[in-house]
Amino acid sequence: MIVNERVVSYINSLDRGNSDICNTIEKEAIEDQVPIIRKEMGNLLKVLLKLKQPGSILEVGTAVGYSSILMSENMPKDCRIVTIENYDKRIQAARNNIKRAGKEDCIQLIEGDALKVLKELEGPYDFIFM
Repeated sequence: MIVNERVVSYINSLDRGNSDICNTIEKEAIEDQVPIIRKEMGNLLKVLLKLKQPGSILEVGTAVGYSSILMSENMPKDCRIVTIENYDKRIQAARNNIKRAGKEDCIQLIEGDALKVLKELEGPYDFIFM
């Protein structure tokens, strides 16, 4: 969470909005009381991805796939995301949302406990989001 109001205002001033699918998933998550990243965190992610231009991203905790999809829309074309989720109900929702967004080619969802999965992943990753 970003706590300095001036920083939040500045980061939000850089935002050009989200895609329709991100807006839809965000609305559904709020209605279903699924915790997803806040607007200012999404905007910060966009700025960081633009600055870093990663080739690979690791996300720990997919939830419904909102942040993965948001990152995929703001990363270089050849970048790939590996994201990990352990909660069965959220796994299915994330898979559906990734498919709805047409991001199956660049987002790999791995099911399982992150502590176990992380030991088996081959890196390195240019950007890690937890």
